[in-house]
Amino acid sequence: MSESQLTQVQKLDKIRAAWLPAVEFLFGESNEEARFVGFEVDSDIAKPEILLVSDELPYRYKIRMPARGFSNDVMLLADVVQELVRGLYPLGKEDKASVLSEGTAVYGAITAIKQVFGEETLDSYLNALKDNGFAYYDAFSYVAVLLTEDPKAIVKLREIKPFLYQVEREDFAAVGVEVDRKIADILTYTFRT
Repeated sequence: MSESQLTQVQKLDKIRAAWLPAVEFLFGESNEEARFVGFEVDSDIAKPEILLVSDELPYRYKIRMPARGFSNDVMLLADVVQELVRGLYPLGKEDKASVLSEGTAVYGAITAIKQVFGEETLDSYLNALKDNGFAYYDAFSYVAVLLTEDPKAIVKLREIKPFLYQVEREDFAAVGVEVDRKIADILTYTFRT
């Protein structure tokens, strides 16, 4: 690892250390099977990704971050926080993300942007997301409705389904989260970009 990459990984580690407690407060603790093993910086990728690193331990993962992300502090924070949230319930090789699991990751990023950079930056980020990643914006919107109704809904759901993408419509009622049936249906759909 070059000195530049080492510096980048150290910055990522600091962001993770600062935000992991907030992410776990909002969405519950990391699944006990999930184990974060570090960051990797790659100049050949466009967006961050979680890499599963062990067949024997299927939810041991590292987060690969694009090198170009270091040129924009807002995007870097958003990317790290989204991957932190996804790391609470990482997808296995055969798993598919749901609107709920992806929307929750985006919700975490938006919460961080608002807290660190303020409303004006948040508005710019949301407008860009709406224009360039509408599926993510839409998923975030449904999660925002859910969390407006019950701020602890994700924590409650993860108590019975630690891997958030496994939540089914009936799980909302099972944990006492009241949400419109149509919204519950949409949240449990497979996420598509």
